[in-house]
Formats: sequence, C-alpha cells, structure tokens
Amino acid sequence: MDNVTLNIYDLLPESQPQQQSSSSSSQPSASANFFRSLLPSLGFGAYHTSIDVRGFRYQFGANMGIVRTSSPGVGGETAHSLRAMPNCTYRESIILGQTWCDQSEINATIQRMREDKFTGDNYHLANRNCNHFSETFAMALILGSDLLEDSGAEKKLDRYPPWVNRLARAGTVLLSDDTVCNVLAEARVAAGLKGKVGWTLSSLDNNTKKSTSAAKGSQKKELTEKQKAALAKLKKSSK
Repeated sequence: MDNVTLNIYDLLPESQPQQQSSSSSSQPSASANFFRSLLPSLGFGAYHTSIDVRGFRYQFGANMGIVRTSSPGVGGETAHSLRAMPNCTYRESIILGQTWCDQSEINATIQRMREDKFTGDNYHLANRNCNHFSETFAMALILGSDLLEDSGAEKKLDRYPPWVNRLARAGTVLLSDDTVCNVLAEARVAAGLKGKVGWTLSSLDNNTKKSTSAAKGSQKKELTEKQKAALAKLKKSSK
C-alpha cells in the first residue's frame, strides 16, 4: 500500500519566476507580494498542485498535458520535479490517503485520463486546471472500486483541502456545460469504472437472487403444465 501525497505551491505571476539570474531580483517583487496577499484575504488563492505516488510526481499543465517526473519519497520540491512549473513556490505536502494500485495500474489510470479529457489543449485556468487533475487522479487511486457505490452520498477525499481550487470554482459556479471538470464522474472514468456505476456486490447478489427465483418460477410453471398434460391423458384413457 502506497501513500498518495498532494503537493501544494503558491502560484506566482508568470513575470515573476521563482529563480532569477541576478541576486538583486531573487525576491518576489512588490506586485507579486500584493498578488499573493490580496487573494487569501478575500478567501481565495492561486495554487498549483501535483501528486506523488510510488516515487513519481504527476502534474497537469497547459500544452504539456500530464507530466511525470521523479519525486522525493516524502513529498516536497526538487529542481527536477519543478522544471515543468517554474513560476511557483512550494507551500506544503498532505498525504491524502493510500492506494493498492501497482505501477501498471497507475499507468493505465493516467492513460485513461489522457484519452478522456486531460490533454494539454483542454487545459483551462478555471474549467480544467492542475488542481482538477490532482483531485481526480487522487480520487481514482484512493477510492478505486468504492466509486462503484451509488448510495446517493457524495464521494470525496476528506483530506483534500477545498481552498486549493476555490478560485476556479468561483469562476465556474454558473456554468454547467461539459467543459467544466466533473471530478467525481471523471475519477470513475480514470478508475476504469465507466458504465459500471451503480453495480455493487450487493446489487449483483440481489440480481442473482432475482434471476434464480425467476428460473425456479418458470421451472415450477413448466412442471405444472406437464402435470396438466399427464392428467389430460389419464382422463382420456379412462373414458
């Protein structure tokens, strides 16, 4: 069983990369600091996220799509893992849960996400961003077959911080078209459960019992008809 770790980064304006060539500009500018301090005071924030599992880091971005790099064993940042997203500073890492998936199953999950909607040209800052990817991917890995349950209760990751993608959700609250990421529905697709939602072990058992009962009922009906035929023959022979 392996940990699924969420890495969270403060996202800086593109004009303020994390690393600068001159020492005099190594600190974020006043505008960058204003950008970072204003949004949290309004209950929002601009964040980038990635997922660490089994020694690899997965993240989603514009044009590049889903990218896999190596990762440290306990989350955090490395120069190698940050190469795809240079305009951010590391904030924290949170273990969201555990997964039983081996590497081949993880690869299959990523492939299904790429074939579904998580391609580089589908990236959108509000409708489909890195945080949508992180939550969807983590949900598929951690909840897995539990996503089959259709009990009416909302499936979610209890440890996934809601504030990470609050800014994007505020921007899409009035939208209902399929361009907006539906995390739960797409996690089911990523887990390979498309078309199987609502079929649980209990429902399969109930359907098996119903089929058995129906078969028994038809068998009883068939025996009754035979008995009637036999009785008819007896009546004819007795005349």
